[in-house]
Amino acid sequence: MHRFAGQVVIVTGAANGIGLGIASAFCHAGAIVHGFDIDAAALQRAALALEASPGRFQPATVDICDANAIASSVAHVQVREQRIDVVVNNAGINMNKRIADLQVPEWHRALDTNLTSVYLMCRAVWPTFTRQRRGNIINISSVMGQVGGVTAPAYCASKAGIIMLSRCLAKDGASFGIRVNSICPGYIDTPIMDRLLAEQSDPGAARRQILERQPLGRLGTPADIAQGAMFLASDAASFVSGTELTIDGAVTATQID
Repeated sequence: MHRFAGQVVIVTGAANGIGLGIASAFCHAGAIVHGFDIDAAALQRAALALEASPGRFQPATVDICDANAIASSVAHVQVREQRIDVVVNNAGINMNKRIADLQVPEWHRALDTNLTSVYLMCRAVWPTFTRQRRGNIINISSVMGQVGGVTAPAYCASKAGIIMLSRCLAKDGASFGIRVNSICPGYIDTPIMDRLLAEQSDPGAARRQILERQPLGRLGTPADIAQGAMFLASDAASFVSGTELTIDGAVTATQID
């Protein structure tokens, strides 16, 4: 098991789903995890759930679309901990609308929440990482950013942007010892998945249809993504930068729509 005792990790969207899975994994590996999320109540529930972990979970209510809030929150972590080792940009929203129905404000909301927030977080932590001459950024993209889909052009575009931003920053940060990678999850069993299924006329049938398309016969879990993040943050991945780790149970090796 990778150990991160004493390391300082920031995870955005840490209150639920993949973000909570990643925060939990790092806490149980001994890290000091600052969890950023807009949902204050869910953050407090996460903090209570992680009280007994070997590490520490520090909740912070942050709007990741607010540049000033991000800058001040990152600065607070730096002052308090005197270091930042890992940033996991996970916060995001789904936007399941075809182009004919997608309104301009919805397009901007998807891009701002999923992509611009990643840029803002990376920009905020960059001076600390360059000064330390080390740092690790892991950006959560999606398989939909790799292959696209007709039902979610804004979501897919934002997730594809994360992949390219990660590659650019990997080149920019290499001389400072900064590594930047992205993770592309497939179908993961999270509250977002539950909400998407609830919008269908027959949620049970919709879930069964998704399961039938999974080569490994199951949906992924937040823990599956967390293990990938921990690998990328570890010394075992010291020569891994500027790439995408696809964790999808072989879905993109077959088909996706």
